[in-house]
Amino acid sequence: MIAPGPGARRLPDDDAGTARPGGSFDMMTRRFALLSVALLVSGCVTVAPHTLSVGDLQRYRLAEVVVEGAGVIRSWPAEEANYLASIPLNADLVDRLRGEPANTFPEVTAHFQRVLGERFRVELTSQAGPVLTGSQPARAVVRLKVFDVPSTARRVFVDQDTKIQADIDLVDARTGATILRYEGPLRLRRLIGGLLAPVAVGIDPSDTGHPMVTEYVSAYRNWLLQN
Repeated sequence: MIAPGPGARRLPDDDAGTARPGGSFDMMTRRFALLSVALLVSGCVTVAPHTLSVGDLQRYRLAEVVVEGAGVIRSWPAEEANYLASIPLNADLVDRLRGEPANTFPEVTAHFQRVLGERFRVELTSQAGPVLTGSQPARAVVRLKVFDVPSTARRVFVDQDTKIQADIDLVDARTGATILRYEGPLRLRRLIGGLLAPVAVGIDPSDTGHPMVTEYVSAYRNWLLQN
């Protein structure tokens, strides 16, 4: 669901030696915002090692990236907002996205599919591409199982964790045979929740969905290299 507007601004710093009623609250919210960077909660992150050597992997080159399963995404506020900004004003859709899961709307899911297809392509090309330096074309097939970025309202009342889980198959592009299968773990990042959630969003409204992809692909690259 799309997040409501931040509704909170960053308060100015206190003047030296001058007490203001909002000063202690401002300091507290900043501390909580900084804590949000450090709060990382993961599910089971152990993935069984594969049996291919780096030399075997270097026979292949990454020729294509395919992402499947965008229909599992019920909420991604930043990309819901980006989609709404890209189309003519649709007041009904804006209103419904506030209260209904994003995957209720095929056009929003299609937007998620395009965005994640490009994001995974960029990340896999930059992070896994240097490992796959050969001539035999391979396709990476990313199958999303979980991808969720809670709205501000959900963070206040229900859920304050971003979540991602995906399997990544490396497939021989010529034969269709699976070269490697990565059964990815569920990873969660804890955000500031409860009554402080709107304040935290007001201080730092940046998206957390795209960084989740970067971190997930980084773990995949480490797995490829057996790091």
